[in-house]
Amino acid sequence: MKERLRILMIDDHPFILNAYKRSLERVKPEEFEIITTEGVSGETGYYAIMKSPVVFNIAFLDISIPPFEEQNIESGVDLALLLTQKMPSCKIILLTMHNEKLDFNYLFENIKPAGIIIKNDLDFKELLIVFDTIIEGGTYYSETVLQMIEEQKLER
Repeated sequence: MKERLRILMIDDHPFILNAYKRSLERVKPEEFEIITTEGVSGETGYYAIMKSPVVFNIAFLDISIPPFEEQNIESGVDLALLLTQKMPSCKIILLTMHNEKLDFNYLFENIKPAGIIIKNDLDFKELLIVFDTIIEGGTYYSETVLQMIEEQKLER
């Protein structure tokens, strides 16, 4: 019997969501049944988490999403914090298009993400590697993220 994986994907670009979904459907189809829940904003992400009748196994969260001010959701990081409280076993992967300064200490201490990825580092092949790594219990940080972590260490 196939292992059922429930995946939450929040990104404000529907094209990207579709690309993730189509890519993940090709990952070991003989082993996994992939069930996705998608959202395009802080609001849709918030309700996907709060109203989910199941626990998500993995969440792909874009850091830069439209906020949901009524619930103090300003970014994908806020959704990740909510997920860590509501579904602590969910493996969180944070994605961003920007090489903005990320506070890695904050992310590692409060979210403990299974992955952090700069979208420009990601292609179909790399997404499969990310997925396999996370499923096997590992962590995955894209090349640019690893460089940014090293730069922050040097700045201290």
